[in-house]
Amino acid sequence: MADETRPNVAIFGSRAAHPSAPLLASEVRRLLFRYAREVVAAHALCPFLHNVEVGMGTVGVILEVEPDAQAVLEMMRQIGSPVQHLAFPLFRGSSSAFERFGSKLANLVQRGFEEPLVHATFHPELVGGTENAYRLIGLLRQAPDPFVQFIPHGLQKGGTVLAASREGAKPEESHADARFRRLTESGVVDEVLATIRALKEDRARSYAALADEIAA
Repeated sequence: MADETRPNVAIFGSRAAHPSAPLLASEVRRLLFRYAREVVAAHALCPFLHNVEVGMGTVGVILEVEPDAQAVLEMMRQIGSPVQHLAFPLFRGSSSAFERFGSKLANLVQRGFEEPLVHATFHPELVGGTENAYRLIGLLRQAPDPFVQFIPHGLQKGGTVLAASREGAKPEESHADARFRRLTESGVVDEVLATIRALKEDRARSYAALADEIAA
């Protein structure tokens, strides 16, 4: 169901009818957009993200503890937006489990959607490091809530939020290397990672307990 107070938010899942679902969805959206503004846009991680309100497309808040990829595919059809960010605030599995789910969903999307979409997976505990460009991507994708991003293939090079590159795509590799040098050589990487930690702390204070209550 759509949130009339937030026209680009839709709530789905078996717990969507919970009385506190709209409040949780609003909080999830708030932090997702903070992440987009304070991490991605503020540090030019995506050169084409100028207007966060427009560029984020539709946010789908999926209230399932163990989401089913086929069911989520149908939710995406209902959303119908070319740019979708699907957040899973009740998911309690590991980052690797969520990455597998994101890949499974992406495979279904590739077979079930006429327009090719590129996906990227985000999770608060994604593994990463600061020793090279691709390890850094893991740290930069430690969003407060697990979410999967889908964007049209044409936006891949400058996707809404750190769009995933296809394996072996050299232009994306050089872009990642350039971003790595810019962030590390300037020392800005520490600021970015501190902001990400602050966002996760905000979630713990603001609505972690509410998410646990809805998930129970």
